Parts: sequence; C-alpha cells; structure tokens
Amino acid sequence: MCLPFLVLRIIRRVFVLILGAAVIYFGVTFVQVYKEAVTAKPVRSQAIVVMGTAEYNGVPSRDLAARLNEADLLFQKKYAPMIFLTGGSSPGDKFTEAGVAMTYLESKGVPATALVADSSGRDTWESLTAVSKLLAARKIHSVIIVSDGFHLLRSTQMITSLGFTASAAASVNSPVKGTQLYLDYGRETLAVAAARIVGYKFLSVVRHGS
Repeated sequence: MCLPFLVLRIIRRVFVLILGAAVIYFGVTFVQVYKEAVTAKPVRSQAIVVMGTAEYNGVPSRDLAARLNEADLLFQKKYAPMIFLTGGSSPGDKFTEAGVAMTYLESKGVPATALVADSSGRDTWESLTAVSKLLAARKIHSVIIVSDGFHLLRSTQMITSLGFTASAAASVNSPVKGTQLYLDYGRETLAVAAARIVGYKFLSVVRHGS
C-alpha cells in the first residue's frame, strides 16, 4: 500500500470519527433542549423572570403575550412575589419589549410595585446579565425563567452561571409551531452546543462586537 493512499485513508477515518462525534454531540444536546422544554416545572421562588421577544408598536406579539400570561398565572398562584421583565428594542422602535411587557401586565392587574423592567439587553445573555444585577441588589437568589419551551435550557443555564438558582416554566399557549418551531429547536441546539465550548458571553460578544 503506497504512502499517499495510506495517509488519505487515515484522513478519511479521522474525518468520519470527527463527524460521528459531532452528530452524537449535537444529538445529545438537542435531546437536552427538548427535554427541558417538555418537562420543566416551576418551583416557588423569589422572582419570575420573563424573557422578552417581539413587540409591535407598543403591542406585545402573540409570543410575548403568551409568556406574559404564563408569568401572570404564576404570580397569581403565588409562585413568586415579583416579576422581572427583559428585552430591549430594535433600531427605529419607539417601544421596548420590557416596557410593553410591563404595561401589559399592569393592564391585567399586576401591581406596578411587583414589576421591574430592564430594557438594556440586546440578546438573552445581555438581558440576563443586566437583570442579574437588579436581582442581586434585592438579595434575590432564586428565580423562575418564563419563555418558550425551546428557549428554557439556554436561559436557565445562563442565569445559573450568573449565580442564581433557577427553575423554568414554558409559555403554554405559545404560537410558535410547525416549521418555525423546528427551526427554533435547531437554533437553540446549536447555541447551547457552541456555548459549552466557548461560553455564552463569548457568543454574545461575537454577535454584537462588544
């Protein structure tokens, strides 16, 4: 067997091994993302943290409304006495996700004194980093993360890495279904898999440049 052929054969085997390991790694990560989405249960905590998502000219999207309704239900059932709201705005927007969320919950009867909004985050990492400072200032160490199911594993991993104890609750009536849901699961799987290697902060810096 000539040397070039042997080297090529070794390279192919190494490639197959790497590819196989990657498939297993991403497959296991997907299962973990999905498992958290369907099995997450909230436990009584000091605060609820709602992850922001789109608003349209001051009106929460159906997705955001579903998350807020879930948070309101948890609040009414006394799972936690406070709700923290996250989410900034896109260029040109007059409203922030957190601000719209606060107005929405106030309209549902949640007292303003039980609501804290932070609109400084441009992504999940920045939002949770910012809200963690507000939580720490109030000596809060246990939270319930509320978001779409596919988003829960990443969010809880982030907040626990910042020193908090977290449980989670999926927005039961989320409108995200069909093809979009599969795409979101895929995106979350890639994000969690990548973050385990380089960290969530690094991914956020790469995305925004600072």
